[in-house]
Amino acid sequence: MIGIDLLGPFRRSSSGKTMIVVATDYATRWAEAKALPNGKAEAVAKFLLENVICRHGSPKQILSDRGAVFQSQLVTELLRIMGSNSSFTTSYKPSTNGLTERLNKTIADMLTDMLSKYVSTSQKDWDTFLPHVIFAYNTSQQESTKFSPFHLVYGREPVLPTDAQLLTDINNDFAIQTRNQILEIRERARENIAHQQQRNDFAIQTRNQMLEIRERARENIAHQQQRDKIRYDKKHRYVNYDVGAHVKLRTPLRQVGKSDKLQPKYFGPYIITEKRNDLNYVIKPLHGSKVKEDTVHVSRLAPYYDSWIPTP
Repeated sequence: MIGIDLLGPFRRSSSGKTMIVVATDYATRWAEAKALPNGKAEAVAKFLLENVICRHGSPKQILSDRGAVFQSQLVTELLRIMGSNSSFTTSYKPSTNGLTERLNKTIADMLTDMLSKYVSTSQKDWDTFLPHVIFAYNTSQQESTKFSPFHLVYGREPVLPTDAQLLTDINNDFAIQTRNQILEIRERARENIAHQQQRNDFAIQTRNQMLEIRERARENIAHQQQRDKIRYDKKHRYVNYDVGAHVKLRTPLRQVGKSDKLQPKYFGPYIITEKRNDLNYVIKPLHGSKVKEDTVHVSRLAPYYDSWIPTP
């Protein structure tokens, strides 16, 4: 499963970019990102096809917020053709896609740091640093997996530019010697073609090692998630609602010229029509309203008592 989100808008770059689209693999934490001229469906669909599907294959599931671009006909049809299922976060609850949300913050922080050190004062070349930011992220050890995303995808650590720099002072004699060694190794490889089983054994061993590493990463993720859940549950206690219960809904509402603090925080009444699980409920207006049913997180609900509450 991967999560996908849009980050921005940023100041328009010299190449006309204003947005960043980010996709994150939940198993390996590998990230793909691209600067876009806009956040429209065509640009996002092209990113999914070229940067995700053509590089890594079709994901089984894609998690996103309820933004119009991710529910557009173009993106939906692309995912259908590629055999990917799409799911969406509940309204005003972006933490459902928490991994991608955290990556967004990491990218923004890293870009900000680069802006202050390297980018021109006009800040119009920020998009040229995005590949460096993503490479730095993908080659950094993650607290949850204890491995870098690069290691989990490729089965090894990358050769970094700093490693290559160590070779700049090597003289020609060393280069010639290295070339001869490579030729000798290749010749020995030709002689050993007959030993196919040995290479097969090595391939199986390497594959098993990668599977073991990924399994350890999954275990580390599960342990980290369990620790996070325990900490979260200690601080949060939610009401359990039955189907048919009347509730009110907390909805962020901002109106120009009016103080946010003086605006009503809850609207209703609503009736619960379905309980998806302990955290998500399907609700609809209690009285005749054209507003469609919506899936909301329990943190936005409160019991409704027979008193006047504004209707949305």
